[in-house]
Amino acid sequence: MKEIIFGTANPGKIAHVQAALSPLNIKVLGLSEFGDFPDVEEDGKTPQENSKKKAMVYCKAIGRPVLSMDNALYIDGLDDESQPGMHVRRIPGSKERPTDEQMLEYYSALIEKHGGKMTGHWEFSMCIAFPDGTAKEVTAISKTRYFTSKVSPERMPGYPLESIQIDKELDKYIVEMTKEESDLFWQESVGDELRTLFSSID
Repeated sequence: MKEIIFGTANPGKIAHVQAALSPLNIKVLGLSEFGDFPDVEEDGKTPQENSKKKAMVYCKAIGRPVLSMDNALYIDGLDDESQPGMHVRRIPGSKERPTDEQMLEYYSALIEKHGGKMTGHWEFSMCIAFPDGTAKEVTAISKTRYFTSKVSPERMPGYPLESIQIDKELDKYIVEMTKEESDLFWQESVGDELRTLFSSID
């Protein structure tokens, strides 16, 4: 496989997956290259259900294999009801989808309430759907992530929480990484699982 369609129009997500797959020389194409597609309702009970649903829907529409990803965030020290989980883009008490800046305001305030620093991890579910109706799936659990209430002035559209996550090894915000540092970061985050997923394809 020389290229894969990634079921998203989010440029940040496309860049991350492209970086993770770069050792395999696989080109990642976004949905926008194939027309306009409505968002798939993410009503699954797990990231795995959502990633599979999106991959299957877009695969059927395009007629080619499609990779999809869904994630969940778990922050240490929060009770179950307060966990972002699969609803990272939801702010309690609001029915509207928040902007990137609104998300940063909410999460930085949450972290400040808990001392200004918190740790957590991400769960990434990835699925490739094929035109014959089959699918292959894999899940990655990130290493510990470090969150701060102090927001970086830099932004990555579609990935606002990169502005409050700090890589301890580099001692810098994820959003402030160089391209080389970011590529390596995403290869370490989901690269092994993605490469395992692609190696399972005949």
